[in-house]
Amino acid sequence: MATDEILFQAGPGKRSIPDDYSCDVFISAFNLSERVGKTFGKINAARKFWLIHNEYGFSDSELPTNTSLLRSTELAEADFMIDALEQIESDLTPGVRLCIDMTGFMRPHLMFLMHLLRTRQIGTFDFIYTEPSQYTRKAETVFSSDVVEVRQVNGYEGTHSVDMSADVLVVGAGYDHDLIGHVIANKSSARLLQLLSLPSLSADMYQESLTRLHRVADAPVKVPDEQLAYASASDPFVTYIVLVESLQKIASRSRQISNLYLSPLATKPQAVGFALYYLKHLVGKPASIIFPYATRYSKETSKGVGRTWLYELSLG
Repeated sequence: MATDEILFQAGPGKRSIPDDYSCDVFISAFNLSERVGKTFGKINAARKFWLIHNEYGFSDSELPTNTSLLRSTELAEADFMIDALEQIESDLTPGVRLCIDMTGFMRPHLMFLMHLLRTRQIGTFDFIYTEPSQYTRKAETVFSSDVVEVRQVNGYEGTHSVDMSADVLVVGAGYDHDLIGHVIANKSSARLLQLLSLPSLSADMYQESLTRLHRVADAPVKVPDEQLAYASASDPFVTYIVLVESLQKIASRSRQISNLYLSPLATKPQAVGFALYYLKHLVGKPASIIFPYATRYSKETSKGVGRTWLYELSLG
């Protein structure tokens, strides 16, 4: 399957962001990483907004004062995003040139935002993502803490079958081995497919992620029979294709999958690829995207500024 055959794609797909890029509305999730702040300053937009995630735990004194802030006290990602975007509802209309920097977003909120824009008939918009030069402590970088539950992501809930004999869990495996362990333990009876980030964002990051992944295997949880697949860490359209091909292979080698669970725990572009796959193939089926929800995320996890990618989406 060629990339340009994907239903949910308009334009050239993944490409470097051009120097003269501009948009009507630009939304970025604020954190202290250099790659988030520098990208925000470079984007030419008529209106710019910082989205403030509660999970970062910012005090008012740490927040920007020269840009409009989108905030909410709601906890669930659907309630949070709907409430936070309500103040700019007049800006989010069909035909607006909307750009969203996914770099600092929480993954469930990012995926729900895709669902929300689609339901509001803003199916065509741009995502951007800026790679780090490296993570602050390499393989020892802490991204999240205090996981409280594993549940379905709002907007990606499936009506599951009581038959669990042929369940499949697909995990997009990244650095955060604690999150991976919680998901595997939650669906311990499912057949496991691990989607690894190759090519990774940089030459050393693939090995660093494997170092973290090996810690899951040592955890005191039952790990089902494993399979491996590989997808680009920076291209959601490649992730989409790999999911199509991998799940077709699983279905062809065994009887029908009873329930399918997707859990994107690697990069934000991979999370977008998981969401694209769900929106095209899984709505209304015994399938859902699940996520291990943590109460805290690190405010700064990376050093330096790498390449900035532009993704043009059309969700139809």
